[in-house]
Amino acid sequence: MDLRTTAWVMLILYLLAARPSAGQELTPLAYNNPGLVVDLGVGLWAWPIPWDVDQDGDMDLLVSCPDKPSNGVWYFENQQGDVPLPVFQPAKKLSTTVHYVMPSYVDDGIRVLSPGVEYDRFLTHGTASVRTLPIDPKFHKPLGVQPKGPKVRHNQWRYVDFNGDGQLDLTVGIEDWSDYGWDDAWDDQGAWTNGPLHGWIYIFLNRGTTEQPQYDAPFRLQAADRDLEVYGCPSQNFEDFDHDGDLDLICGEFLDGFTYFQNIGSRQNPVYAAGVTIKARDGQPLKMDLQMIVPIAFDWDRDGDLDLIVGDEDGRVAFVANVGLIDEVPTFDKPVYFQQVADTLKCGALATPVAVDWDSDGDQDIVCGNTAGYIEFFENLSDPGVFPPKWGRPVRLESDGIPFRIMAGQNGSIQGPAEAKWGYTTLSVADWDHDGLKDIVFNSILGKVSWMKNVGSARSPKLSRPMAVEVEWQEKQPELAWGWLRPTGKELLTQWRTTPCVFDINQDGLNDLIMLDHEGYLAVFERYEEGGMLKLRVPERRILEQAGAPMRLNAGVAGRSGRRKLCIADWNGDSRFDLLLNSANADLWIQTEQRSGSWIMKRVGPLDDRNIEGHDVSPTTIDLDGDGVLDFLGGAEDGRLYYLRNPRSPSLSASE
Repeated sequence: MDLRTTAWVMLILYLLAARPSAGQELTPLAYNNPGLVVDLGVGLWAWPIPWDVDQDGDMDLLVSCPDKPSNGVWYFENQQGDVPLPVFQPAKKLSTTVHYVMPSYVDDGIRVLSPGVEYDRFLTHGTASVRTLPIDPKFHKPLGVQPKGPKVRHNQWRYVDFNGDGQLDLTVGIEDWSDYGWDDAWDDQGAWTNGPLHGWIYIFLNRGTTEQPQYDAPFRLQAADRDLEVYGCPSQNFEDFDHDGDLDLICGEFLDGFTYFQNIGSRQNPVYAAGVTIKARDGQPLKMDLQMIVPIAFDWDRDGDLDLIVGDEDGRVAFVANVGLIDEVPTFDKPVYFQQVADTLKCGALATPVAVDWDSDGDQDIVCGNTAGYIEFFENLSDPGVFPPKWGRPVRLESDGIPFRIMAGQNGSIQGPAEAKWGYTTLSVADWDHDGLKDIVFNSILGKVSWMKNVGSARSPKLSRPMAVEVEWQEKQPELAWGWLRPTGKELLTQWRTTPCVFDINQDGLNDLIMLDHEGYLAVFERYEEGGMLKLRVPERRILEQAGAPMRLNAGVAGRSGRRKLCIADWNGDSRFDLLLNSANADLWIQTEQRSGSWIMKRVGPLDDRNIEGHDVSPTTIDLDGDGVLDFLGGAEDGRLYYLRNPRSPSLSASE
């Protein structure tokens, strides 16, 4: 048989073997490390509901997570008693869930709402038992003319006796994107030309009773004689924070901070002063580690004042202790993230793992990026080939001696200043400078491809400050057709949030770079040596589909561009490289031939029929059991790392 016929035979055999069977399970990797304690976390978006769920006298934690694939109301039990920082048990799922589930603490009890509904048995059944409220969840109308209606995202419903008449009213926090838009509204100097996010609060006064409410038309809450407003996602908490007998207000926002509005009126006639930034004990503004925060005021430590229990975008939940009033403003300790008994590996949200022996001890570790812009190291603590392995707690890598983190800042994201604290790191680990040590090459929310040199040793890697990956452009570098960022010098500025794959594609002994170019085509940046220096050629579109056209992985523009996660590996064992591309889990593209300096790829389809995709799944390959066959590892939106054996695995065949 010729090479092309052989390739087709291999493809057919693979397809016959690749059907999911009882022996294949796409499951999250477990720590397998009894006694290990890690950050408590659900998937993307944590909406906390603190309460003594099991009525044993201490505080437990419920967290609603509308994520995929970790959607659910999750119960974290406190078995350590009445202590401020218990180590919670791994979560148990009560039900599926929806967006914007929030508690109301009324009459020494708890009631739980989401837009337009109340959950009658939330503590035991989550969202399974629903009662509809007599208000349209889409009641909000924006200012000005909006022919397509308001662009509402967060829609937060809570009960409160707003005017002290003994009957529960309804308060709704609305996040309106109508002025902000969403995408690519930068001028050439990097100034945002659309409006801000709006975070408004509506009050529905109840003229009936708590049991049989009759709500008035809503009004928008005022502060300092104008609409009370924060930067999106108000997460309104009406409580007596200054202990003077009336209801003040603490709000969160879409970003990472908190605002206090003092009630300078009375319990029956609230009047709110202008907002004041809440500070930590050290006098600096109180900030969370990430954004899309959801604060819930609750006396967690039972000392008589109201603390904040805050959910972060990456699924973690923090205790923020109230330390009293300073200049009549409630002040707090810095956030302390709750801990849990370790169950499954988790790296923030939208995890982007790479399997590699990072510490050169003979086994496969995991190095992983995430939405927050960190890069974390999960050490394999077992001997090579031990399966399942034992994993260590994730460690955030440092760059030039300080914790590494990429963030968009005010104007680094194509989707605007509301994404200031996101980083979206995606990476490869390889010996980029060919000095015998593993380095890190990464891309991010910025689209600036960079690398960090290992200036330590093989057993104890240490990373330098980031440096630009440089290309020997023959002419001016092609520019993105959107945004304000432009490349300088030889640096590579390409599509955001897409994997830079380091791989010796032409087998000349030098590591090349394969990734999306400025128009979304999968491009090869070949490495060469000149004058004793390693250099990178301009990109060429030499990875082709079966029909001969260059592979274009994303034709979208601006915020819809990039976002492709990929891995290069020999999946089917024919000694040719294949591609794994993000999909419901990962799409397999098998190389069928090499022709005239190009590589021809054939799409096979998803590795599995189970869908773990939220935003996307970031694929890598890993050989944890030491059988010489590469298996699949995918970082999902929930931050967990999902493992699937290759159908060629000898251990899998033996078990069937």
